[in-house]
Amino acid sequence: MEVHAIIDSRLKSGTAQGQIAFWDNTLKRWVNAETSELFWDDTNKRLGIKNTTPTSALDVTGTVTMTRILAGGVTE
Repeated sequence: MEVHAIIDSRLKSGTAQGQIAFWDNTLKRWVNAETSELFWDDTNKRLGIKNTTPTSALDVTGTVTMTRILAGGVTE
């Protein structure tokens, strides 16, 4: 069996629509993020953080901490 087929079957097991997999270095394996925490809308190409119905390219529910923002060409 090819490596990508093994990985593909492991990632598909127990996944839900919009669920994202990430590498957990402690567990040394791919794990699925909870859709309530991280959700990918493949139809509209939108990412939701703590939001399963993102309405923009990046839709975050909650507080965001950042060091710099670029909005409309103006850096704050």
